[in-house]
Amino acid sequence: MRTIIKNGKLILPDQILEDSVLVTENGRITHICPGREWRGEGRVIDACGKYVMPGMIDIHSDMIEAYIQPRSTAVMDFQMGLHEAERVLAGCGITTMFHSISMFKEGAWDVKEIRQAPQVKKLASLILRYRHQERLIRHRYHLRYEIDNLACYEGVRQMIEDGLVDLLSFMDHSPGQGQYKNLEIYRKHQPNEGKDLSEEEFQKLVESEQNKEMVSFEKLKELADLALSRGISVASHDDDTLEKLKVNKALGVKISEFPITLEVAKAAKEAGFMTVLGAPNILLGGSHSGNLSALAAIREGAASVLVSDYYPQSLLYAVFWLSQREGMPLWEAVRYVSLNPARAVGLDREIGSLECGKQADFLIIEPSGKMPVLEQVYVAGECVFQCRYRKADGEEHH
Repeated sequence: MRTIIKNGKLILPDQILEDSVLVTENGRITHICPGREWRGEGRVIDACGKYVMPGMIDIHSDMIEAYIQPRSTAVMDFQMGLHEAERVLAGCGITTMFHSISMFKEGAWDVKEIRQAPQVKKLASLILRYRHQERLIRHRYHLRYEIDNLACYEGVRQMIEDGLVDLLSFMDHSPGQGQYKNLEIYRKHQPNEGKDLSEEEFQKLVESEQNKEMVSFEKLKELADLALSRGISVASHDDDTLEKLKVNKALGVKISEFPITLEVAKAAKEAGFMTVLGAPNILLGGSHSGNLSALAAIREGAASVLVSDYYPQSLLYAVFWLSQREGMPLWEAVRYVSLNPARAVGLDREIGSLECGKQADFLIIEPSGKMPVLEQVYVAGECVFQCRYRKADGEEHH
């Protein structure tokens, strides 16, 4: 069926077209033009001057963990968790989600059951099957491989070969570098914020973690080459030195997730990496781990992509924050959550922008007031979410 979205402000990759028409048919965008030029027939939806922007693509979020394992001893049905999570994601305007679950080694202090290898593979397999079932949004799997997890190396290789992985990232959460360069931050991330550890016990933990065996560069290169040969992008995590960027370049890494300092973020961009930062970082006014401010990186041109990390509601608010408070053109802010992430993972020919021939993934947003109001979400031309706020109640009469 042909659908005509009229009277919308279309957010294109480099401009906003007002009083324009977006036409979709068979799940794809077929026409974009001024309203006065359109003469065709079809189902008409009046956007009433609201924004029409591309659906958001989130390439790093572990929110699914809370829907599958809401408590340490409560593991829910995986399919139910995914089913419920995507209803929330659709309501956030996320039309493509890369579920990002870490694969930690057994015995690690934060290895929840959902992060153990059998459960990670189970979820990845479910996501692959779910693509071919009734669903609201597009689901992909981002495997975050902790590089001290030697026991699961062959399992990761097999997951890539089996088509279960859509994005691969290498992580190192050892203390004294990366996310935990500040050892006090590392301590606060321990159970009970490290209060149960004496100073001597904490120092022994740090020493043990810093001297543990890691997967070798050669082995990581084999995984990266395998992923790249299958069109899977490879990312690094928490880069904190220029030397790490050189190593990652040699590995074939294309994406630098959450660089720790502005110097590293700028160097990563200059070296051709796409840099990823968290949208919650913008809303909170800084990193919850005390690292690089996303706003500082954006102001310096050192950011490429925004992700929700752990709070999917943050993406849309961050986009409008950049426009309203930073004075950034709205079309430019939108690129951080649409076209740029699509390019990072090699999907930009299909999704990520309002362009003829691409999948008709788009949002209709009421921009009035301090907060954007998401009214409709379309995936492949089908409306998967609709919301309308009712008017405020009058005073109660007694």
